[in-house]
Amino acid sequence: MNILLWVLQILLALWNIIGGIFIVNNYEKVATEWALNALPRPLWIALGVLQILFAIGLILPGAKLRKSTSIAAASLSVLSLLGIALYVQYAVFPGILWGVVPTILTAFVAYKRWLNLPPTKKQEPASLRRTQ
Repeated sequence: MNILLWVLQILLALWNIIGGIFIVNNYEKVATEWALNALPRPLWIALGVLQILFAIGLILPGAKLRKSTSIAAASLSVLSLLGIALYVQYAVFPGILWGVVPTILTAFVAYKRWLNLPPTKKQEPASLRRTQ
């Protein structure tokens, strides 16, 4: 299962990095498209940058934050849900699968990575520790 999750993470990271770069660099080129007028340009740029950062978070395992991969995947799912909502409002059905499939896959990665987190050690308060 771990190999499958890594393959999904790499593919989803590439998908989202390319999409984020496209949003950031080609805004003027696609500004006449259906949903781009729904949000102001700075918000689209911020969403593109967040998409790139969360995608990088999918493939860079957190050294200190073990939850970073699942948080990045869940955040990408939320961004994809926003894209789906815009697509439903402004476009037709067939293209929506381009947003639904990555959303389901990132949610799956987030869930499985969250389940595979090692248990954390709980420390007893100093007043309850035994002294020897």
